[in-house]
Amino acid sequence: MLPLRKRRLNAAQGETASAAALHCRPTRLGIGLAVTVVLLWLVGLNYQVNLAYAAAFWLAGFLLVSVLLNLRQLLALQITADMPAEVFAGGHAVLELAAVGNTRRRWLWLCSEDDFANPHTPPAKLWRVWHIGSDGLPVFQWRVPAVMRGYLRIPPLRAASVAPFGVSMVQCVWRWPGEAVVFPAPVPHDLPDMPARSGETDLQRPPAQGGDDLAYLQAHQQGASLQHVAWKTYAKTGEMLDKRFEEPQHAARNTVISYADYPAGTDKDRLAGLLCFRVLEAERRGLPYSLELPQRLIAPQHGQREICLTALALW
Repeated sequence: MLPLRKRRLNAAQGETASAAALHCRPTRLGIGLAVTVVLLWLVGLNYQVNLAYAAAFWLAGFLLVSVLLNLRQLLALQITADMPAEVFAGGHAVLELAAVGNTRRRWLWLCSEDDFANPHTPPAKLWRVWHIGSDGLPVFQWRVPAVMRGYLRIPPLRAASVAPFGVSMVQCVWRWPGEAVVFPAPVPHDLPDMPARSGETDLQRPPAQGGDDLAYLQAHQQGASLQHVAWKTYAKTGEMLDKRFEEPQHAARNTVISYADYPAGTDKDRLAGLLCFRVLEAERRGLPYSLELPQRLIAPQHGQREICLTALALW
């Protein structure tokens, strides 16, 4: 039975649903059974039929147990959401929902609170089923549209259940404080062939791409490969140093990816997409690069890809 639309609820605080955050209402089946209980009670009262009393008490007990079992489907249920590693504008962020520490089988219907509040969303496309095993599996994948770059707004998640007997429906709304960053959608284009900029310096390539002659030793950089550490020197002095080799004559210069390479007045969102494409291309080719934004220059460093894409997303 599909849960019917009702009203907006206050979001539960944290990952665990408390009794105060639950909203329970009878279904049509539950209302019918409740009316039957009243009728049986009236029959027993008017005609002094003990069998009618017994049937009314039995059916009322069944309704009470059914409602309590229905509340247990969401009561104290803890749902965690793992954010995606990378999301680009125009796509979807796939959040993985998991029931941590769950020891019971549960049957839930899930939907986005934004879709729930939209009167144009067909009820048949509103809800998705999530069957949770006694071990908390399987993981539910929730696709959230990522329309624009920047911080991703994760809408509240509405969960509903009519299990196990369908006489009542309990609902709860979850809200997660975590946030993800949506990177700009890369805009493919021909890379601008710009002349070397003033003040641009040669960038040392990794030693594996250089010559074979040892040039000098320098302090070990965090995140650099341990393959080129001077271990003999480390054994003698205890200081970790990296071997640097002579660069070949045709060593490439540091490529500066700059907003100034494009005409002034270019839309900022489009400009972010153009720069994002060049960053991804440089990463794909393994080329050293720097990203120049207004009043900021991101030089080559460990984790540069994520730093540059995040800077473009929040620019």
